[in-house]
Amino acid sequence: VRSPFKELVVVTGASQERVPVRIVADSRHVRPVPWVLLAVKSFDTARAGAWLTGLCGEDTTVVVLQNGVGQAESVRELVPGTTVLPALVFIQAEREALGRIRPTYDGGIEIQASPEAERVRELFDGSGVEVRTQADLTRAAWLKLMLNCATNPLTALTLRRMEVFGEGAIRELALGLMRETAAVGAAVGAPITEQDAQRVLEYTSVYARGGTSMLQDRLASRPLEYAALNGAVVRLAELHGIDVPLNRSMLTLLSALRPLDSGIADGTRLETGLVAATHEA
Repeated sequence: VRSPFKELVVVTGASQERVPVRIVADSRHVRPVPWVLLAVKSFDTARAGAWLTGLCGEDTTVVVLQNGVGQAESVRELVPGTTVLPALVFIQAEREALGRIRPTYDGGIEIQASPEAERVRELFDGSGVEVRTQADLTRAAWLKLMLNCATNPLTALTLRRMEVFGEGAIRELALGLMRETAAVGAAVGAPITEQDAQRVLEYTSVYARGGTSMLQDRLASRPLEYAALNGAVVRLAELHGIDVPLNRSMLTLLSALRPLDSGIADGTRLETGLVAATHEA
């Protein structure tokens, strides 16, 4: 971690689970381990290289728990010869303070069906995190990207939780972003359609009370992960000659954002009820 803490506190409702952890803040102090769960934001992957080098040996498996598409390829370049497994995370959690986490939604983890996937399932057995296998993880990744390309930028730009998708104009904009993403996904070989976009849009009502990682990062004045989301759609659209004006607009707006004023970024609670934590972990 960047900032050491004594213990991990997981807050669920009115209860707290205190988890003893061994904290390491210097990559020089790690050694090869059987499993590495890589959950840094995509723009931090390269900077995690020293950690991966120190943690990975010939028997190590790295599970890549990141947003976007094609992230496992970037990790394989850093640790050639190591087993690298892409996975999709459907878990929402908010960091209330350094070492203090409140899960708001746990939809588990999805991974490509394979013998290795069964080993991942065994790893998480008893943890409370469900591991599901997918026959086509590429399709599943693009379905999730459709959701992320709409929910993350629109919550970050409006500074509102997922309840914002209850407004008709926002839903139409979200659907347009999803349709563009579906078109690009289909062009690169992911079997998704506009009908999938309609279905994915309905997920926004399931998460209505939740925030998004990009909203939390903006409130905390942290870097935003737009390059791996809308940026990926724009880059791949250009390669295939597809027009994606809405995703391009999101990319332009997000890249132009500046940190919020200190009255919000230093921890003020907004009407949305989302606490802006400024601690780095």
